Amino acid sequence: MNRNPSLSVVIPVYNGGRDLERCLAAVLSQTYGGDNYEVIVVDNGSTDDSVAIARRHPQVTLLTESERGPYAARNRGIAAARGAVIAFTDPDCIPNRDWIEQLVAAMKDPVVGIVLGRRSLAAVSPTLARLGAYEIAKDEYVLNSRIPTLYYGYTNNMAVRKSVLTALGSFVLRPRGADTIFVRQVVDAYSVDAVRYTPAAVVTHLELTSLAVYYRKIFLYGRHRQANNQITFAAALNTRQRMEIFRRAVRKENLSRLCAAQLLGALFLGAGVWHWASVWSRLRLLFRALPR
Repeated sequence: MNRNPSLSVVIPVYNGGRDLERCLAAVLSQTYGGDNYEVIVVDNGSTDDSVAIARRHPQVTLLTESERGPYAARNRGIAAARGAVIAFTDPDCIPNRDWIEQLVAAMKDPVVGIVLGRRSLAAVSPTLARLGAYEIAKDEYVLNSRIPTLYYGYTNNMAVRKSVLTALGSFVLRPRGADTIFVRQVVDAYSVDAVRYTPAAVVTHLELTSLAVYYRKIFLYGRHRQANNQITFAAALNTRQRMEIFRRAVRKENLSRLCAAQLLGALFLGAGVWHWASVWSRLRLLFRALPR
């Protein structure tokens, strides 16, 4: 165990044994000095071999959290973390070898309280690869926009100063989207300058292996957005902004007209899934509010 780590990596896990070994191997082989960071895995009631995998690594501190939910597990890790900076990733993510080094470099600016890195996809279908390129372009656009209500977060590639967590509190316990709520709280408390997008800090997300998984995630986030907006309002991108992001992705990937049209069709389908999920969520909230 490192006595005085400057950074703590917190990884919540629930039945993540399929990818956890690869994740830990990547986190434990960083170019950032091994004596300078600690790795905390928080088991959230796994019934697979996740705990056994974590125990195979003596450098890893294994904790448990009985309250279900990834943000409850992350909060348990935050409470135990000894680093001045806490980095978050997920067991189905593989950080690049210089991931921590890039996060720490971005934190050298004392104004920065949160760093968000780039999320790449593993080898996938051409359409899903193009959607991944669009998502990267969206992160870059939103997190450099300086429009406070557009800002969001993602804890599969995030670093936060512990002093910010101490000042504002840990994550609220929500099924999804508590990272966005936290980022918005930071923006409201300190300004958009406190959030830094750093594309050099890269993780590869292994979960998104098919279009079905991609659209399912869109549906889940669209469903939870309405409830989360009751805590902190997050604005949706308008059509002009989405088209600008689309054009940036097309230019960056040098897509042909046919490929660009295929990407646009996939995005229209995603917008339909998001809209349907939002309507479903609003109706659900309305029915809950009706007298019984």
